[in-house]
Amino acid sequence: MTDISEAYIAKLVARAEANYPMFKANQNKINAAEANVGKAKMSYLEALTFSYIYQPNGVNTLNDAGNKNSNYTFNGIQAGVYFNLGTFLEKPYAVKEAKQQVEIANNEQNTYYLTITAEVKRRYYTYVGAIALLKYATQSTVDAQSLFNEMKNKFGKGEATFDEYTKAQTNLTTAYQAKVQAETGLLIAKAGVEEFVGEKLENIR
Repeated sequence: MTDISEAYIAKLVARAEANYPMFKANQNKINAAEANVGKAKMSYLEALTFSYIYQPNGVNTLNDAGNKNSNYTFNGIQAGVYFNLGTFLEKPYAVKEAKQQVEIANNEQNTYYLTITAEVKRRYYTYVGAIALLKYATQSTVDAQSLFNEMKNKFGKGEATFDEYTKAQTNLTTAYQAKVQAETGLLIAKAGVEEFVGEKLENIR
């Protein structure tokens, strides 16, 4: 446990946040949701409709049906603005829904942050444990090699039995196998951390 560095774990988590594709994808969702809030607010203008009619001089003349002597002539541009109350009343709900989408995206990001932190820690602890196991396996191999060499000399001088020599040889083989397994476990654990962090551990100091 003394080999575990919380400061180093914090660096690994920061790198994972910066490099892991899913974390970036969630951030893009937040940005898109925030953009939709602005879009929903601007959609209030959809309730207003602007129109115009252009009439050349003297083309359109309307008669007042009640007064035959009254003529109305419209010349130039006639403009108007129309207001749709139903569309206007829908917009607050659209804005509220867009804000809720932002909140949902932020909650997903916070959840994923916790997931990343936990996963980085789990893989890092496995990596540190693999280092410790390799140290023990290496020392056991050294001890087994030393004992085998001693037993080999004794067997050659007739000071040890064949069973003792064979047992020492078997212990050495077992120690080497354990060392190979520990080395493999360390490489796998290291690759697991680097996969999640997105960088070689040697580049993170």
